[in-house]
Amino acid sequence: MKKIIIVITNFRHGGTNKSLQNLLSIIDTNYYNVDVFVMDHFGPYKAMLPNCNILRCENFVEALIAHFNDTKGVARLRSLFIKLMCKLGNYIGFDIANFIFKCTARRFSKDKYDVAIAYSEGVPTKFVSYFDIDNKVAWVRCDYSNYLKLNNYPNERNIYESFKAVVCVSDFTKQVFCKQIPNVANRTFAIHNIINSQGILKAAAGNIDDKRFFTSSNFVIISIGRIDPVKRFSEIPKIARLLIDSGCDFSWYIVGDGGSVDELNKLYDNINKYNVNKYVLCLGGKNNPYPYIAKSDLLVNTSISEACPNVINEAKIIHKPVVCSDFGSASEFIDDGVNGYIVPIEQMADKIELLIKDKKEYNKMMINISNFIYNNELYLKQVYNLL
Repeated sequence: MKKIIIVITNFRHGGTNKSLQNLLSIIDTNYYNVDVFVMDHFGPYKAMLPNCNILRCENFVEALIAHFNDTKGVARLRSLFIKLMCKLGNYIGFDIANFIFKCTARRFSKDKYDVAIAYSEGVPTKFVSYFDIDNKVAWVRCDYSNYLKLNNYPNERNIYESFKAVVCVSDFTKQVFCKQIPNVANRTFAIHNIINSQGILKAAAGNIDDKRFFTSSNFVIISIGRIDPVKRFSEIPKIARLLIDSGCDFSWYIVGDGGSVDELNKLYDNINKYNVNKYVLCLGGKNNPYPYIAKSDLLVNTSISEACPNVINEAKIIHKPVVCSDFGSASEFIDDGVNGYIVPIEQMADKIELLIKDKKEYNKMMINISNFIYNNELYLKQVYNLL
């Protein structure tokens, strides 16, 4: 039996943890024994990851990356102290964060893991790079060029050099990553996220747990994801206003939490600005969003960028059509005009209006999406080949 350690940033809602939950739910436990190390023990997924042993919190690692508002008491004081020491260390040329990562990673290396996996880019990848293990695998779950821009262009070539394999979650993200770090292109692979289709369909049959969500004779739209500028949920009220002015009858629900307080405030400001309070409603995060998708008519994704959008694949599994923005990997997941539409966000209202008003077009989409099956076996086999 192979012993594996998987490193993630936190337990928050999001595509990384949903993907990990799916992988762990179907991994062959006869061959793989999985430990999960979580750098910051904040969020609901602590109780939602199956078939694994969740390792204890490492206080100094958590202090480095924990959000201030997520800590309290001794943990908050520790975090403030460590971050102050990091600033002082930078002033004298000593990287305290690297020192903490190295010491912790080398201690884990003594546990004789066969494989160490950084399950997302950023701090998990940097942390796992210090493991003294031959087989290290890094996952990249973003448009890496955007990641570099948002993080002031860190030079991570040496970090990725230490990995035996790099997994990008779509062909598009692989192309972008290899362009930025060509020295590991020969060991970079494109593997879509593992999704537990049967688990999703079972969960979708569950009950709606929020009385604010109701379905009536009007058209129900849903958007799901963390409240973050990259998701562009704050653009939804403007799109909703265009639909209202075109005579559309609909309800649009947003399911998501975390992310950016500024983006959430912008979303609420725009709901008021465009006077769509009766049409657009924010439900917050849901541990089981699938009944909401099942009771909706359409999923809309407004993102600027997506690597392998779980929510789109999940909507397809539940047999709901999708309208999404024209991010780089969109064509890998939507057959434009067949099971959904790919469209610039400026034209999104037109396509949604078409599906609301043209029942023939909508029914065509529903028939096409009803035949969708997610090829989980292929992706799982590809993952096993790396372990």
